[in-house]
Amino acid sequence: MNALTRRTACLALASLACMRHATAQQAQPWPSRPIRVIVPAPPGGAYDATMRPLAQALSNALGQPVVIENRPSGGNVVGAQAGARSVPDGYTLTMTGMVNTISAGLYDNLSFDIVEDFSHIGSIGAAAQWLVVRSDSGYADLPALLDRARREPGRIDYASSGAGSTGHLLMEMLQRAAGISLTHVPYKGGAPALQDVLGGVVSVIVVPPNTAIPHVHAGKLKVLAVSSAQRSNALPGVPTFSELGYPQLMASSWVGLSAPKGTPEPIVQILSRALAKALEDPALRARLETDGMTPQTLSPAQYTALVRSDTERWGQLTRSLQLKAQ
Repeated sequence: MNALTRRTACLALASLACMRHATAQQAQPWPSRPIRVIVPAPPGGAYDATMRPLAQALSNALGQPVVIENRPSGGNVVGAQAGARSVPDGYTLTMTGMVNTISAGLYDNLSFDIVEDFSHIGSIGAAAQWLVVRSDSGYADLPALLDRARREPGRIDYASSGAGSTGHLLMEMLQRAAGISLTHVPYKGGAPALQDVLGGVVSVIVVPPNTAIPHVHAGKLKVLAVSSAQRSNALPGVPTFSELGYPQLMASSWVGLSAPKGTPEPIVQILSRALAKALEDPALRARLETDGMTPQTLSPAQYTALVRSDTERWGQLTRSLQLKAQ
């Protein structure tokens, strides 16, 4: 055998070995290695606190480690962008949520589409928003607050974690629905905004339950209305916005899991079933409910529909308010 023949034979054997390796890789059941979940928020934040116990439950359901990668940024943009650009093989998932659907209308020239650039897997849960005031504010209920707002347009101020935040948009919707005018005081984050409400600097704020509950129990804050479809089990005496005549304010801050667009449908279905199984765990459900979140199981099609509808809903509102991220 001459040198050329030997070289050709070696190349053929190497090619055959590569083909066999690729075939073996394809034949391996999915998942065969750890799965990464991009959490678009800092460690210790609300998203992170939800995802870490869920990751363990998913790991048990899938038989592989599920590891967290935090990618925080305003509007959850950086994490979602990284998730959309990942290889669509099911080994990189992204924690998505209502914040993404709001960001779609706030940020110009996003490099991804939250609706079209993901294969959405399913929801994790949803948390209502609570409209709160200081306990000594003098507002016995929401009608009392609205009555004063009608008598004194612009005199009542409200805090938010920033322009375009969930609290800001819900208060804008309330003003439109009730025919009132309030003064918006945006902050750089929810913590300083709530602190100024507690200190009496600002009158009103809309916050998630887990933020409000400690101060409500301490007697410092009073909840006037909740944005969920039903009353909160934690505060059954507080009415919903719908009960008070404002059904358009029914909204929950939801979160879920998504994979990059093009992820094989069988893998999406495996992940969907694993997520649903994880959410059946009583300990996990209790943990989520303690944090003010109601576990919510939606199929890939249902979660995709939710992402699409909320992108349209919040996009219409942010455009009408001419809001853009700073």
